[in-house]
Amino acid sequence: MSLEDFVEITEGKTKLLVPSLSLSNKVPPKVPAFFNPVARLNRDISILVYKTFIMDVKKDRRTFGDPFGGVGARSLRVAVEIPEVEHVFVNDRNIFAIDAARKAATINLVSDKCSFTSEDVIAFLANHSSEKNERFTVVDLDPFGSPAEYVDCLLRAVVKGGMVSVTATDTAVLCGVHPNVCKRKYYGRSLHSSSYSHEIALRILISLIVLTAARLDLVVHPIFVHLNHHYIRVYMTASVSRSGANSIDKKIGYLRDCIKCGDRNAAFELERDDRCRLCGSAYRFAGMLWLANLFDKHFVSNMICILDKGDRPGPVRHMRKTLSTCLNELDDIPFYFQSDEIASRLSTNPRSLQNIIERLQSSGYTASRSSLDPNGFKTNAQINQILDLLARP
Repeated sequence: MSLEDFVEITEGKTKLLVPSLSLSNKVPPKVPAFFNPVARLNRDISILVYKTFIMDVKKDRRTFGDPFGGVGARSLRVAVEIPEVEHVFVNDRNIFAIDAARKAATINLVSDKCSFTSEDVIAFLANHSSEKNERFTVVDLDPFGSPAEYVDCLLRAVVKGGMVSVTATDTAVLCGVHPNVCKRKYYGRSLHSSSYSHEIALRILISLIVLTAARLDLVVHPIFVHLNHHYIRVYMTASVSRSGANSIDKKIGYLRDCIKCGDRNAAFELERDDRCRLCGSAYRFAGMLWLANLFDKHFVSNMICILDKGDRPGPVRHMRKTLSTCLNELDDIPFYFQSDEIASRLSTNPRSLQNIIERLQSSGYTASRSSLDPNGFKTNAQINQILDLLARP
């Protein structure tokens, strides 16, 4: 293999060297290096998140770490498109990927602010786990599959007041297809075939990161999340607080779900022989998982402002629509309903989400769209109240 197997493309404002086969094969190959062109939207969102975050960071030196750097698709874009970041550390075990990233840095005239290594991910993070060896202001963890084995080292490698972003692509595990694996890796149980399983998956991932951080006297809070097909990503700020770590149990708990009537609600503790409050049937349970907010609404507003200023990475209309949904979402409600699900229970055609939300709000309930599902809505109304309201002409 050599750089002759790579071709130059432009993504955002950055020139990348990517394997030529990754642009023609339906499934991007891992040899000579992995690059997924379909994931551009996810990288566009990352650049917007990092740009928004880094502008408010008061640090002598702002750095970015990419343990699974690949060909530098994300880290080189940070180096080029976020000049406020002063140094970017790119790591990947694949030497062909690192050679391509190093060459692309030269093409983009950012070699002086980039460092390249080909280490084991845990060793790379461990080498940046002290102030002496420079912890990262932002560190991005984007592995193949589960991030679980790296979370401890990840949290040790970020500065106080910094950001970690974590990707999980093992959605079959997080959505309940493999419950024993989910419990072993994430300390939580999901619900297979649940209409809102993607939100459960996201909250189980956050719970793992939060609980691991608490053991290190750290407090992490999600400020933005999104998912796309089999790709779940969370962005979280990290701070040192023993008292905050001690009170994290106020934000971790369980979901109770009645498969018979569709009732769902959150609980901080599970009780023996807990029965559905509406129909008396046995509940299914999910958790432990994160029960608090998914978004920092002020941060999301700042993202929209930067998007509207003209420095616009990627498909602006789609991103702005998503951000507007996040801004108005009832994200402290840890589940949602689907319009199709409600229609099926009523044996009617689905109503539009707008109609459902307006009906709920006009009846005194809170309601919003879900950014995690185009057919999903959140509300404080119980399932029987929703069905009664929407059964009316």
